[in-house]
Amino acid sequence: MSNQVPEEEISPLGLGHAPVKDPIKSFNGMVIASSLTMEVITLILAFPLLYKLYDGTLWTPFNIGVVGGLVAFHLIMLAFVSRSWALFTILVVQVLGIVLGLMVHWSVAAIMVVFGLEWLLAAYLRSSLVARMKRGYLTTQHLNKS
Repeated sequence: MSNQVPEEEISPLGLGHAPVKDPIKSFNGMVIASSLTMEVITLILAFPLLYKLYDGTLWTPFNIGVVGGLVAFHLIMLAFVSRSWALFTILVVQVLGIVLGLMVHWSVAAIMVVFGLEWLLAAYLRSSLVARMKRGYLTTQHLNKS
């Protein structure tokens, strides 16, 4: 497979050069890391739900382990946001989290569904960014090198 871009898909300014600042690094740092942090906070807030709902009957080792495991996974993934496989791994765990969340309580599954949709949007935005960069549509690809 060649990296040639068809002529009609190239930016009017041409392909340009490599961007001055790597937009993928910014995307990983801003979008992925902040989303992981928001999801960790939301999952931590599920613990009081398990403890208080239905007079504490949901406060079981399995339920605590599922939510705690999801929190731990997301915290660990903060160290790997710059890896190319991180976004795919997070999406896979979101699906697993939905299934396990349904075993715990529907509200935990709802958290995973909402953030799963957010991760799908992040994957789309990242692929769009890579495609625009490949075709020379980023402003910083056409700035003069100083």
